[in-house]
Amino acid sequence: MYKIYGIRHHGPGSTRSLLQALEAQQPDCLLIEAPEDASSALEYMLHPGLHPPVAILIYDDKDLRHASYLPFAEFSPEWQAAQFGLAQGLDVRFMDLPMSMQFQLGEEEEQLSLSLPDAVREAPEVRDPMGYMARLAGYRDSERWWEATFEQPEHDIDIFATIISLNTALRDELGRSERPLNRLREAYMRKQLRKAIKDGFKNIAVVCGAWHTPALHYLDRFKQKDDNTLLKGRKKRKTTATWIPWSYQRLAFQSGYMAGVVSPAYYELLFSKREETVQYWMARVAGLLRGEGFDASAAQAVDAARLSQTLAGMRGQPVAGIDAMKEAALAVFAQGSPEPLELIEQELIIGQQVGEVPDSIPQIPLQQDMEARIRSARLTKLYKSGAPEDKALDLRKDTHLDASHLLHQLRILDVPWGRVQEQPDGKLGSFSEYWHLHWQPEYVIRLIQAGMWGNTVEAAANNYLLKKAQEAHKLDELVALAREALLAGVTAAFNPLVRQLEDAAAVTQDVYALMQALPVLADIQRYGDTRQTDTEAVEALIRHMVPRIAIGLPAAVLNIEEEVARDWLRQLVQSNRAISLLNEPAFHKEWNRSLAQITNAVPAHPLLRGLCTRTLFDKSVLSDEAAATQMRYALSSAAEAEQSALWLEGFLYGSGLLLIHIPALWQILDEWIAELPQIVFEETLPLLRRSFANFSPPEREKMLSLSKTGAPKPEAEGGALPKAAFDQKRAKVVLPTLKLLLGLD
Repeated sequence: MYKIYGIRHHGPGSTRSLLQALEAQQPDCLLIEAPEDASSALEYMLHPGLHPPVAILIYDDKDLRHASYLPFAEFSPEWQAAQFGLAQGLDVRFMDLPMSMQFQLGEEEEQLSLSLPDAVREAPEVRDPMGYMARLAGYRDSERWWEATFEQPEHDIDIFATIISLNTALRDELGRSERPLNRLREAYMRKQLRKAIKDGFKNIAVVCGAWHTPALHYLDRFKQKDDNTLLKGRKKRKTTATWIPWSYQRLAFQSGYMAGVVSPAYYELLFSKREETVQYWMARVAGLLRGEGFDASAAQAVDAARLSQTLAGMRGQPVAGIDAMKEAALAVFAQGSPEPLELIEQELIIGQQVGEVPDSIPQIPLQQDMEARIRSARLTKLYKSGAPEDKALDLRKDTHLDASHLLHQLRILDVPWGRVQEQPDGKLGSFSEYWHLHWQPEYVIRLIQAGMWGNTVEAAANNYLLKKAQEAHKLDELVALAREALLAGVTAAFNPLVRQLEDAAAVTQDVYALMQALPVLADIQRYGDTRQTDTEAVEALIRHMVPRIAIGLPAAVLNIEEEVARDWLRQLVQSNRAISLLNEPAFHKEWNRSLAQITNAVPAHPLLRGLCTRTLFDKSVLSDEAAATQMRYALSSAAEAEQSALWLEGFLYGSGLLLIHIPALWQILDEWIAELPQIVFEETLPLLRRSFANFSPPEREKMLSLSKTGAPKPEAEGGALPKAAFDQKRAKVVLPTLKLLLGLD
């Protein structure tokens, strides 16, 4: 009345034997171990545009945290069985416990499904019977043993009776009690089998995991009443099932998918070319390595195939498995080098295959809009491949600008298909963007979750940003959201965000917070036109912020600690760049006045006074003489050496060219160091070294040269510079210290 076929999920040998058995049986009903609520996806399984690897995504419409994937490869027994049954016009049913029930299992049951402390004390053969069998046979794990025993050799259909007997013995004689979830699943599968019998089918084929075969084959051992009692009261919630692309990378164990396989690409070859798997695989290795510039010949392919077969024979294996083939490839092709083997691993063991799902299969509106945008932006190839790839975008081209907007909008919705390679200074002012793109199948569920915000990607990103803006209370948070809106081209959210920024800036008394916002706003105002965004509101906001910053800054940096001063230093540098970028004369006037106040404020931290002096000098607000006067005052004997060193660090921040090209400054520094007492010099030396260590090697070399020859004197009335006196003995005494100071030791 029914026959049970125990298979290994994604096992190519299981698939071949199963197809032979189905051809021989010619069933009138086909039951397959898969969640029953995935059955609605069966109607698309023969669609010519559906190419594995693919997966059925089952999710709870009302709680999108509950989602499950059911992957299939071309060589998966369940895929081939369903294809066979549908092509024959059979009644094909999924028979496993619905995900709608599994999603509803309480925390208590989930805890029970985990290994309990008592289980740790169980014998190894009870905890892991398949692993125990594998170790007895000389294999390191159950997957390799099953592969060598059932997948690689050619078996007739009697192998399924052997599988039932093996698992019956393991379950009966070892006395392992099944975990609660497994008991529920097997009870439900028995219920579905009884239903098929009751429906009048006379020749039922059941395809399930090998471990479950005894629970279904010996149906009469289990009372229907007990199964019904076990399943009674189990809650169900409506779920939706659809098809999504999958990949061999995700199918592999390395991806974390526990029902996967170690080597999908190899299994595909084992399924299609079983008799000549080793030869085909080695030929592909040779072709792959030649394409990557390695030496690989046909003769090496033959030698590697022979070696792998020899290794298998020495180990008592009927055919060469992937381990033997890898070892042979490593010895013959790679000569022991791991680099070619890593390439082989990715391409020919795991594989880069990505499935395809046709557009005609139902999708949520947001996904439909995203895929239409992808086609419009000419990103379809990158989306379909699923492989990591870099993409450069020129924002002056409409298609590239659309692609940039789409990628940024998806990032807002927590669908990080692309990761932008930020410029070192974080500026927006470039017509180019560089992205690293890598689509992951699980992003589909994130897209479904984002569907609550809108039916198009742009509308969803807009609504999500507005919602985040309502929750934001700090100025820097609003600035970050405004920047995201600009990058994503979400103008509908951008203008309300700017209005919120105006309100937040109007009540913010924190000068530091205003200065944090200024560089980003300056980038937006200056470079918004690269993204065709109207930024007049941002310009008006900046006009209110800059005067407030300039007025409040001098008082904010008085009497602060060194650690705080260093934070202010970075912020001053960024704000100075932002104001220079805006190129507004009124801003420059107010900003320079503020810097001058800090320069002359004794309670201000010397690190910041030195930086402000340098900034004003770079802007030509201070002349050479005025800068030298400030430096002489800061390094005078009345000042503490540590304070002088900090002033000097701020003054030389970013570059030491001033000391090289302005002899008066070098002379002041030289005199100050020469006048320091020995003990004070030793204490100050680490501070000075910190300043000089950041200079470029050519700058330090030039300074060392100046220390030897002395700075050139101002021209005498006669025109020629007097020759500097140089004492070789004195120079040799101080030269080691100077090298240490300049970091040239």
